[in-house]
Amino acid sequence: MKRFPFVRSLLSLVLSAVVVQPLAAQTASPVSLEPTADTAKVLAARAPTNAAELKLIQDQLLKVIDRVMPATVAVEIRGAAGSGVIVNKEGLVLTAAHVVGRAGRRGWVQLPDGRRLRGTSLGANHEVDAGMMQIDEPPDDLPFIPVSTGPALDPGQWVVTIGQPGGIVKDRAPPVRFGRVLFRDEGLLCTDCELVGGDSGGPLFDMKGEVVGIHSSIGPMVTHNFHVPVTCFNKDWDRLAKGDVWGGHYDDDPNARPLLGVRGSAEAGTCVITAIFPGLPAEGAGVKVGDVITAVDGRPINTFDELQRIVFHKNPGDRLKLEIDRAGKTLEISVRLGGDE
Repeated sequence: MKRFPFVRSLLSLVLSAVVVQPLAAQTASPVSLEPTADTAKVLAARAPTNAAELKLIQDQLLKVIDRVMPATVAVEIRGAAGSGVIVNKEGLVLTAAHVVGRAGRRGWVQLPDGRRLRGTSLGANHEVDAGMMQIDEPPDDLPFIPVSTGPALDPGQWVVTIGQPGGIVKDRAPPVRFGRVLFRDEGLLCTDCELVGGDSGGPLFDMKGEVVGIHSSIGPMVTHNFHVPVTCFNKDWDRLAKGDVWGGHYDDDPNARPLLGVRGSAEAGTCVITAIFPGLPAEGAGVKVGDVITAVDGRPINTFDELQRIVFHKNPGDRLKLEIDRAGKTLEISVRLGGDE
C-alpha cells in the first residue's frame, strides 16, 4: 500500500462520510451483495492502481455498510457489555463468549434505531471465544445479515469491521473500520482493522456483506487485532444454539464466571468506566463512573477489553488491585470478584 498513499486518505474520507449518515436511511437484507466482475477483480488485486479502481472499492464498501449496519447491535448481560450481530429473522445473535459467559443469562440487545429487546444467552465456546444470544420476541421487521458459508478468508482479503463501543450512542452510527486480513490460524483471524473497548462480539464482514468473523480481542498493535472466524461458529452451531458451554474454567465449573460489575470504553488510549452495576463488587469497593483504570495488579492497561480479559481469566473470590486515575489523583482500590448466579 505504500505505493499508493492516496488510497488510505481517500478511504478515510469515505468512512468519515459513512459513519454520520442517518440511520433511518439504512436498510438490511439477508441477500449477499455480490461485487460486479470489475469490482471483484480490483478487490482480488494487491492494491488499487488508480482512482477509478479505488472508486469501485468505495462503491462496494458503501453498499456493504448500508446493508449491514442496522443489524450490528449492542449487547448487555449482567455487567458485561459488548457488541453483536443479528443473523436470522428468528433473532439469533452472534457475539463473543466472554460477553455472554454462560447459557440462560438474561440481557438486552439494542439496535441502532434505538429499539431495546430482551434476550437470553445461549452457548459459548471459551476455547475460541464464540458465543450466541437469542432475542426473546423478535419483531417482524428485525434486520439480519447472512453468515458466510464459504471457504476461510485468505490473507490480503478486504474486510469491514463494525461494532457498538460504549453501547448505542444517540445520533452516532456504529463506527466503521476498513482493512485486510493479515493471517489466520485454527480458531483465529487477525486483521489490521482497529478495535476499541466495547467492540468485543461485533461483526467482521467480507465485501459481499456476509458475516465472516466476530471481534475477540485487541492485539499488541493498533494494526493487529483478533477475531473468531465464522467457521468456528458453523462447526459448533448446534452445540452453541442448544446452550452448551465449554472451554476455559467453564470445563471445571459452569457457574464460575467472575464478576466485577462495570461497563467501560476506550477514550484516547485509556480504560474509562462509564457505568457501575448496583450490588456488584466494583460498587462496593468504591469504583466510580469516570474513573480511568490505568493498571490491574501492576499490569498497565489501555482499553476496557483488556480489563474484561483479565477479569475473565480470574475466579470468583480472587482479588484485583486496580490503579485508578480519578480527576488527576492516583488511587489504588482492591476489589474481590463476585461470582455468577
